[in-house]
Amino acid sequence: MSEHEIVEFDEVVALALAASVDVAEPRPEVKRLLLDRVRASAVGSGFSVVRADGAEWMPHPVPGIRMKVLALNARRGYATLLLDVAPGTRFPPHHHGGAEECYVISGTLFSGMLRLGPGDFIHADGGTDHEELWTAEGCRVILVVPPEEHLPAHLLTAG
Repeated sequence: MSEHEIVEFDEVVALALAASVDVAEPRPEVKRLLLDRVRASAVGSGFSVVRADGAEWMPHPVPGIRMKVLALNARRGYATLLLDVAPGTRFPPHHHGGAEECYVISGTLFSGMLRLGPGDFIHADGGTDHEELWTAEGCRVILVVPPEEHLPAHLLTAG
């Protein structure tokens, strides 16, 4: 028997064995955890990946804004958030206890009279006061902030 025939026989046996197994679909939460581990192992230890369909949208304290937590680094004191801001939303004047960084992905955002569009970035030092932010058409932004200034308490104490 040639080496080629042995490989073909092994493939036939493997397919027959696979077809004979009764496969049970794992519960959705088990499947999600398993796939998360597989994805994490694909990028290596110390990395995390949030897929577009991954993290859940949650309400932001300001009506008209929903957010996804992309990363939370409590040790270093920052959270990276994706904000989806509905048209007509106004974010009231506020004080920055820590530095805040905002990158506009899509739409437009106004800080006072300053118009920010896709690709624009604004940084505010800690200890500064921000005037009202608003959007007429809606926008998506990446926001890097001190977690306690934007996240609900239950996320700050988790893990």
